[in-house]
Amino acid sequence: MTGLVRELIGTLSNKFQNERLEDVRVGIFYTGVKLSTGYGGVSYTMVRTITEAMRCPKVLMAGEIAGMSVSDALKLSEEDTIFSAIGVATINAASQSLIFDEMKNRYNIIVGRDALDVISINPSDNVVMIGAFPSYVKRLIHEVKRLTVFDDNKSALMELGLPTEPGISLENSLKDASVVIITGSAFVNKTIEDLLELSSNAKEVLVVGPTASMLPDPLFKHGVTAVGGMRITDVEKMLRVVSEAGGTQALFKTCAEKYTILKC
Repeated sequence: MTGLVRELIGTLSNKFQNERLEDVRVGIFYTGVKLSTGYGGVSYTMVRTITEAMRCPKVLMAGEIAGMSVSDALKLSEEDTIFSAIGVATINAASQSLIFDEMKNRYNIIVGRDALDVISINPSDNVVMIGAFPSYVKRLIHEVKRLTVFDDNKSALMELGLPTEPGISLENSLKDASVVIITGSAFVNKTIEDLLELSSNAKEVLVVGPTASMLPDPLFKHGVTAVGGMRITDVEKMLRVVSEAGGTQALFKTCAEKYTILKC
């Protein structure tokens, strides 16, 4: 577990000592949780990792996860595959109540706007994306000097007309980037801290997506300039959408809204 995630767990555990997980749904694309406070959060399930690692994931706690204390559920983010997704979704759900309630006055929150809309990107920029967001790729590919996208899903890169082998190493690419965009799935696969360390030369570092909907303070300490997340506006609908294999578009269409938090 990274120090960044450890800080999130510590902060949230202190705030949520008596609350519990009321509901948990592990969908094909997203995992969703509802806290006893009524707040909800989601995380990318990393289904490719699960299917590659095992034919039938052994979730021995199945049937007992709902009802778990929030403090214990947060620690699941230390684990792999399904457990990690549940833990990160819990981090996001707990973070939402602080971001939009208790701590809202300390953040520069722009609701309804994508992070890409509120930062400065120039035609001369060398942009590196970790995780292929189709909407970002389609927008940036004609607006910047260079766009390099790294994603383990080679078919997704092919569908976007991108090379499946960028031709340069991830490390060198990040060190040369002026803008870095990292999807929140980096929390689930435990790569976030290494990626941020390699991105220290960039003028803008964005961490974006539904899985990145967490307290931004530790990210800002690690050089992130903007966090783009998802605010769940209808938790019950979110649980149903996740259970019915809904993806990002379905969530935004039915039960969530975008927001961006800028580093002050």
